[in-house]
Amino acid sequence: MGGEVVLIAVSDVHSPRFLMHYMSALSKHKEECDRATAVLWAGDMVDKGRVDALAPVVRITKSMCRNARIIASFGNEEYFDREHMFMTRYNDIIWLEDRHLTIETPSKRIAIYGTRGALDEPTSWQKKHIPSIRLIYKNKIKKLEENVSKLKREGYFVIVLMHYAPTYSTLEGEDRGIWKFIGSKQMEDAIKRSRPDIVIHGHAHNSVRYEVKIDGIRIINVALPARRDVTVIKV
Repeated sequence: MGGEVVLIAVSDVHSPRFLMHYMSALSKHKEECDRATAVLWAGDMVDKGRVDALAPVVRITKSMCRNARIIASFGNEEYFDREHMFMTRYNDIIWLEDRHLTIETPSKRIAIYGTRGALDEPTSWQKKHIPSIRLIYKNKIKKLEENVSKLKREGYFVIVLMHYAPTYSTLEGEDRGIWKFIGSKQMEDAIKRSRPDIVIHGHAHNSVRYEVKIDGIRIINVALPARRDVTVIKV
């Protein structure tokens, strides 16, 4: 279709844990991979901050989606204090952390805004090791709302790429007792106010509800363990 932009989205490969599943999933979508403008990573592409473990993920992605740029946000497994290591080692990946990238097409002006996202309640580990974590999350929500609102005013089709779930609606299948530790209603409120067109997230491995619409906004969980597949998004 003329002017159509094809995006491949995924998260939670946790390399090397689900690396072969990722390769198999891309193989099933060879045609879409050939046409893809970008591959979007919504965090946790490695396990436990293992910087070296990203190398085979990059290699597989580039071999199967040869013409696509790789655009990534960080997850909780790409540790805060190792962000610079990932960005330096893999400087051909476009890392988006509280910032955006624009893509101009014949039919649409697309902006992709990336962030880790936020949690309504930090985990016990986060509270112990990152004393300012509540403020960090509050600032991330504020930055998202301000930046997405501005991009919408400028006429962009806005895609938000984040790791943590920005709503509880795509957490069905997860234990309800942990929803506030893996998602954020506060982020959902910011999304309702700023009105991006699509929000892509991961982190919810056990989700059984992969996509919802909130006030007309598409929210898509692309976690590989939940879907057992990559997600093809056509704009």
